[in-house]
Amino acid sequence: MLRTKLFKYFALLVIVVGGLSTLVGFRIIKRQVIDEAQHRVRLDLGSAWALQNARLHDIEIILRLIAGKKIVLESAQGEDWTGAYLQDRLRDIQTTFGLDYLGIVSADGHVVLRTTPPHQTGDNLSAHAMISRALRGQTATGFDILSPSELERESPALAEQAHITLEVTPRSRPDSRHEERQGLVMAGAVPIMHEGALEGVLYGGILLNRNEGVVDNLKNVMFKNETYQGASLGTVTIFLDDCRVATTVTTTNGTRAVGTRVSAEVAEQVLDHGLSWIGRAFVVRDWHLTAYDPIRDLDGKILGMLYVGLLEKPFRDLEAHLLLRYAGLLLFGLLGALTLAYFLARHLADPIHRLLKASRSLQDGENPQPVALTGVCEETDGLVRAFNDMAAALADREMGLKKANEKKERAIEALRSLNQSYMNVVGFVSHELQGPVASVMNYSYALLQGTLGTLTGEQTRVIRQIQANSDRMVEMVRHYLNLSRIESGEFYPAPARVAVEDEMVGPLLEALQPQLASKKMHVENRIDRQIQLRADPNMTREVFENLLNNAVKYGREGGAIVLSCQRDGALAGFSVRNEGPGIPPEKMDRLFQKFSRLEDGKDGRRTKGTGLGLFITRHIVEAHGGTIDVESHPNEWTEFRFTLPAWIDESDGS
Repeated sequence: MLRTKLFKYFALLVIVVGGLSTLVGFRIIKRQVIDEAQHRVRLDLGSAWALQNARLHDIEIILRLIAGKKIVLESAQGEDWTGAYLQDRLRDIQTTFGLDYLGIVSADGHVVLRTTPPHQTGDNLSAHAMISRALRGQTATGFDILSPSELERESPALAEQAHITLEVTPRSRPDSRHEERQGLVMAGAVPIMHEGALEGVLYGGILLNRNEGVVDNLKNVMFKNETYQGASLGTVTIFLDDCRVATTVTTTNGTRAVGTRVSAEVAEQVLDHGLSWIGRAFVVRDWHLTAYDPIRDLDGKILGMLYVGLLEKPFRDLEAHLLLRYAGLLLFGLLGALTLAYFLARHLADPIHRLLKASRSLQDGENPQPVALTGVCEETDGLVRAFNDMAAALADREMGLKKANEKKERAIEALRSLNQSYMNVVGFVSHELQGPVASVMNYSYALLQGTLGTLTGEQTRVIRQIQANSDRMVEMVRHYLNLSRIESGEFYPAPARVAVEDEMVGPLLEALQPQLASKKMHVENRIDRQIQLRADPNMTREVFENLLNNAVKYGREGGAIVLSCQRDGALAGFSVRNEGPGIPPEKMDRLFQKFSRLEDGKDGRRTKGTGLGLFITRHIVEAHGGTIDVESHPNEWTEFRFTLPAWIDESDGS
């Protein structure tokens, strides 16, 4: 019976949809819970870096303030660093600001003062990266490693604090070491300057080994000391190489896991390959959702890792709770759907059978007879009426659409043919004009050079007018050829290495000297000769030529044209500014439109041209992945700003 078949189909559909919903729902819940937690860890790692960088900035500010103090400058001027008052004063400042060590290096790189006992001096630190930079007049802050002997010279207490016994750790990679004596520090060095001369270097820092305050502060800021079933929800660790030197992670006996080591898979990715680790990892005794970043020194060498993690168990428990609730709701929904399917099968069997037959006729392209009403169910009778109306409407609409589509196709074909003819004519005429125009320019040049005989003053004036008109004709031909390429979809750049100043701006400014001289304008060229682009040379030349020509055309007589550039990552930004009447705000929106020309600002007349220069310029810039915009102050200046891809030398990554 149809009713039985309908019920079976409905039941099968409900079961299949229910099963798929179960699988999809379970996967979404599992993924959503863990992904959200992992996303939080990633954000927490960013917060940890922000706090560490803020601390480095604090160290820099502290060192700058100390280096600028009167007592330090007076000692530098007199080259007397041995005063007890200076040593005691710096020791007080060191203690106040929480620095573990503080010292001064002379201009020749030798230590002349240390604030902590035994106050050793005389060793040379000029080879130290931070000290070396400070000796060159630069401020340097960052992470660094101090050897056991360096720690001992700064303070025996620091050497003792840095000493860590390595613990056997599950999942860590094999290592024959039994102890760690090096110290990981956050440090800085600033030059001591007096009347512009370098007198020495002030350096200082904080030892991170066993520095519970640093990691506890990070944990408190990010996790508010949250716990789950007696365990810390969030943990923070600072690693020297793969060894935990400062951590909030605890062992099974409740002590901090200082001296334990990171798992081998994390060490390989972060320490060996310099990549971040984002994901699930085994931390000492529990699984965590973690994020690790390499800690690097000033030269980019990997010293250790910064870790932030969340205990995985609470999120797994939340996941199980949500899955259980979802399964209960889904089971209840399936039972309800099966019950509904049974009643629907009973009421829809007969009308659906007749509707199915009629719809098959409609599918075969036939015009079926209207389906008769049964009167059994108001809803099914309504469905039958709707089907009958739909079948009639579809027949009428099909006929109307067929006629409309035929008319539309004819119109589209006519427009396509007309546009193709237009672009063919534009391209053909522009191409054919190149030869005659070049011939006119060659002959006019020969006449002006006197090759064909001496000219009178009036003849010279006429020939110069011919040259000027020929130049405008060349510009028109170039612009119309570019327009033809743009409209036909054949406008593609061929990138190459382009030296902006030597290959573009310099030659163009030299060619524009006569126009600049006639308008008594001067150019301030601030473009760095080192700037290079990865761009199509011909297209790039077109951009600079169009903008420079506009700057001369619309610039104020006796005014200035300013060219500048700035490297911003993978892009180079340029600006062309000219003093002049500017562009009225109401005309800015059509500036880059095709065939748009503006008035010259003096007598309201339009400057001669095709009106295609800025339209083509925008297409060139955007074809290279750049942007272009304009800003203008009426009666003062106009500035065009655009970006193009910079040349990136793969040998140095710049």
